[in-house]
This record gives sequence, C-alpha cells and structure tokens, in this order.
Amino acid sequence: MPHPLALDARRTTGVAPHSAAHAGALSRRSVLGCAAALACGAAAAAPSAWSPTRPLEMLVSFPAGGTADTLARLLGDRLGKAHGWQNVVVNRPGGGGLVLQNALKSSKTDGHTVGFGASYELTYPVGERLQTDRLQAFDALCSIAALPVCIMARPDARLDTVDDWRRKAAAGQALTFGVSPPFEWVGERLARLLKMEIIAVPFRGSSEINQQLLGGTLDLAMSAGSHVPLERAHRAKVVVAVTKSRMPSHPEVPTLREVGADLAIQSRFIVFANSNVPAAVRSALSDLFTEVAQERMLQDALRERGLIPEALQGAPLLRELQEEVQIGNGIGRAPATR
Repeated sequence: MPHPLALDARRTTGVAPHSAAHAGALSRRSVLGCAAALACGAAAAAPSAWSPTRPLEMLVSFPAGGTADTLARLLGDRLGKAHGWQNVVVNRPGGGGLVLQNALKSSKTDGHTVGFGASYELTYPVGERLQTDRLQAFDALCSIAALPVCIMARPDARLDTVDDWRRKAAAGQALTFGVSPPFEWVGERLARLLKMEIIAVPFRGSSEINQQLLGGTLDLAMSAGSHVPLERAHRAKVVVAVTKSRMPSHPEVPTLREVGADLAIQSRFIVFANSNVPAAVRSALSDLFTEVAQERMLQDALRERGLIPEALQGAPLLRELQEEVQIGNGIGRAPATR
C-alpha cells in the first residue's frame, strides 16, 4: 500500500482521549503539527537511520492469551524476522487502557517502549475517565487491524434481520441485548434510532455475554471479535455489521446504516508511542510497524482471527481516530456493569 503522505508529515499524528470540550484541540494540534512538519522541507523527508540498541518493549493493554496479546506477539515476531529487532511483549491490562498509558508515560522517551491496544482506549470515555486529569497524549504510529464490530444472535433465534426484531417487539417481547465496555451505550442508541424497545444488559466482558447468549438469556449480543469461535462452532451468527462498510468476512450481512440506523463504529488495534519520543524515532517506528502490518503473512493471520487487516499511518489514521473521538464525545457516562 503506497504511503499517502511524505515521511515528514506522517509522524505528526497526536492522539488523545478527550471530552467534548477537547475534541477541537485534537484536530488543531494534529493539523498544526502536520503543517510544521511539512515546512521542514526535503531534509526532513530523508529516511531515519534510527534503530533500537536494546530489545523493544511492547506494552499491551489486554491480558495474556487474548486476541490483542496474540496479535502483539505475531507483530513482534514478524518485526524480529523481517528486521532483526528484538522485542518483548509485556501485558499491562486494566483501567480501560489507563494502566498501559501511565506506564508508557513514565517510560524512557528513547523509542524502546511502545504501546499496543485498541484505539477506543484513547478515543472513548471509560467510567469517569473524562472527569480525571489522567488523560495523556500519545502519537499513533500505525494501525494493524480494524475490529469486526457486529451484532450476533443464536442460529435458532429467528432474529436474522431488523424486521425480525420489530416483529418480536411488536408482539410485546422486548429484545435483550448484551453489551460490554466500551460499547455499553450502543443498546440505548440503537433503540432510539430504530424506534423500538431494546433492553441493553451490560456485562464486564465478552465471555459473560457469550455465556448468556448461548444460554438463551439474551436475544442479541455485541461483538468485536468474540463471534468468530462461536460461528465456527455453529453456535452463533452475525446478523448485522456495525462497521462503516460490510465486513469482508461477511459480505452478505448488511450494516446498521443499510437497515435504517445511522450508527457505524470502526475501532482498531494500533501501535502508539509517548509523544515526547523524538520525532525521528517515532517516524522510524511508524515506518517499520507499517511495513510489517502490510505483510501478507500477518494479514492472513489477522483474517484467520476474524480481524480486518489495516495498515494506516499519518493523516489517514488521524482522520479515522478523529471520527472515533466524535463518537466518544457523544457517549456520556457508562452504566454500571453486572
């Protein structure tokens, strides 16, 4: 994939989790950063000679053994094989990404420590996150994969379409919809957009949701990838995509926008760095991670896990993250989970 921006413009992608009052600040800082970088001229566009002098530490905001952890280790393995960079994955889960972010903030700003997690941890509010002073600014280096955000049901539930949902609601049977962070707000938004009764039932995570869906307690459930093993076992099916366009793995499944609900979510796994890391170092890291993200072997592994391969950097990635910030600004405080 050709890079849409010159090297000097790529590394001005400042990303921060913001409240509504701060949404404009994200865009202004990023645009001004891009303008300043472009003004540096051709000299700044020369490839950086920076390379690590010790193992690269990749902090992951999810526990060991999950999709994010597996993906980070695949990424690190390909980075090592392609460029000889030694690296180690360190799990720093907790606080909706805040544990990782605090660790990255306090790490040395020499480029040997990067973060790996879901972009919504930077762009969406988590609990009372918007009320604290712990918000930190980071630079997004590269996206690796978009999340296949969708709604699933049991194969025998006869809830394959929104019309099926309406028929059940019209019969006086409210739909129960399992949600978990950071998508707790989707149920209420969906009910409002479709003008039908949907009872959003919040849980702490996908494993609890899956258990209740399979047990018949829930009619529908939100998924950002947890549907993959269930579908392969023929225990669940994707009934509608919540992404901006149809999911490559399910081209026959319509999006929410196509069925009359103006709601689309496209979050992603990203690599990001402390914004105090020197620009030349961030540029080198961005280019190397993007190069690895474009490898066919890695992209095939992503598809196998139900993810959507992606390798954005610079302005294209910034635009996507700004869209997430706008969605996040409209969420409000999350409800308490079970």
